[in-house]
Amino acid sequence: MRTVLLSAMLCVMSMFARAQQVPNTIDEIDQAISNVADSVCANVRSDNLKFFVSEHPDRDWAASIIGRRMQKAGRVAHLVRIEDESDVVFSIEDISTRYTLREDSDSILRTIVVKISARNRSASPSGLMLPVPSLRSDHVISRDVAEATQSQQHSGSHGTVPPPPSSFWDDLAQPVIFIAAAATTVLLLFTVRSQ
Repeated sequence: MRTVLLSAMLCVMSMFARAQQVPNTIDEIDQAISNVADSVCANVRSDNLKFFVSEHPDRDWAASIIGRRMQKAGRVAHLVRIEDESDVVFSIEDISTRYTLREDSDSILRTIVVKISARNRSASPSGLMLPVPSLRSDHVISRDVAEATQSQQHSGSHGTVPPPPSSFWDDLAQPVIFIAAAATTVLLLFTVRSQ
């Protein structure tokens, strides 16, 4: 009995070890925005930075991550609401999570894109574009993992998971069989009852 339990436990543990470790959408986007802020801090030498973040549904989220990373780098960071008052302008071009179907209907492709440009307004010449990394992360995952790893907190941290492709069985055969079975059952009930 112990041998069976031990072998079953080892089997389950090996399955968990092989399980797919996919980061959450929030964690990947947070890391990508942090990398952008770190890159700006490496290229702008001022200790006191006023920064502006362009309009986007996730503007406040991105601004909080950028401010936190600038402070972690030893800078005094101030978010300003007017672009002309800023030293650095962050333009959010894309923060999104997309899902696309794959040939294997059990899995989908999750694509996370973070594309933010940064412009140094205090440099000479003014408006010098700063080199910043962008993120495009692709993971082939199951639908359950997609639902579990996305977050509804921000517009860029979730997407529409496409439904599984339908088949002849799902579209036509299965409903016809169910309707025929129900009709047969009703017919048999009335036949037995009438006798």
